[in-house]
Amino acid sequence: MRDSRTLGPWLRRFLADYIVTERCLARNTQKSYRDTFTLLLPFISAKVRKPADLLDVEDIAPSRVLQFLAYLEEDRGCSVQTRNQRLTAIRSFARFVASRDPARLAWCAQIRAIATKKAASQPISWMSKDEMEALLAVPERQTPPGRAEHALLLFLYNTGARVSEATRLQVDNLQVGRHRDNHALVTLCGKGNKIRQCPLWPRTEDALGELVRGRANGAPVFISRHRKRYTRFGVYRLVERCAARVPTLAARAITPHVIRHTSACHLLQAGVDLNTIRAWLGHVSLETTNIYAEIDLQMKAKRWRCAMQRLRGQTGLGRRTRV
Repeated sequence: MRDSRTLGPWLRRFLADYIVTERCLARNTQKSYRDTFTLLLPFISAKVRKPADLLDVEDIAPSRVLQFLAYLEEDRGCSVQTRNQRLTAIRSFARFVASRDPARLAWCAQIRAIATKKAASQPISWMSKDEMEALLAVPERQTPPGRAEHALLLFLYNTGARVSEATRLQVDNLQVGRHRDNHALVTLCGKGNKIRQCPLWPRTEDALGELVRGRANGAPVFISRHRKRYTRFGVYRLVERCAARVPTLAARAITPHVIRHTSACHLLQAGVDLNTIRAWLGHVSLETTNIYAEIDLQMKAKRWRCAMQRLRGQTGLGRRTRV
């Protein structure tokens, strides 16, 4: 590197080499890091009144990073979670530079000292079994596009798969049409390229088997109406469009991740333990899955209240007696 002060070469090595080949970050994480600097560079350039290609590493000063984070929240309307994601990318870049240029350790320490904000935990949104079945019934299964849409929604519900896992799914990841004694399985590639297998229900197996019949092993499973592999946006749009046609869901924000939560909650209602749900969803830590433990307690409390109300109705307890 000819001039260690210039930001451009550092950023190229970080985005093109370090996060891709050395750290092997997930593709979505790589995109998130790139998006961070797509926003940061014009912001810093305007602050220091210098073209982006002439910026120095230390133009990314801690004070300007704080201004950038405030800009994300106040001007762009980003959530605290998004603000923290952008800060994580900047911290990672600072750590990368300091590991290769010890003279910048002090600058790195100042960047990494910027604190993340504590975000208020959002309540988990999920659907009842009737609502989920109503959502699955929206696509018109008399047509090939409708059958494909139904199969995708059913697959998300059956497996609790992330959108990225569904869009990357290939025909050779499916084990369907096997002997009756063997369950149909799907192999999913999750975060950090971690592989897991998930059993498929008979109706999911039937829908997917019909969908991929005649396709090559390396072909994508889910293809849109335009005969192309589904994109992340396409899956979100499909779920939103179908939810808008279900009266009880029309006013709610239903996303593919809500279907993932729904899958976990229905497993919980069926008596499946949290550790099995952790493996089912592909969570690295049981702590992540523990968010559903609170839902379990809420469901048990609701069932207890309903039982007590029925008991009062049968015995007359709690009724006021007129004198």
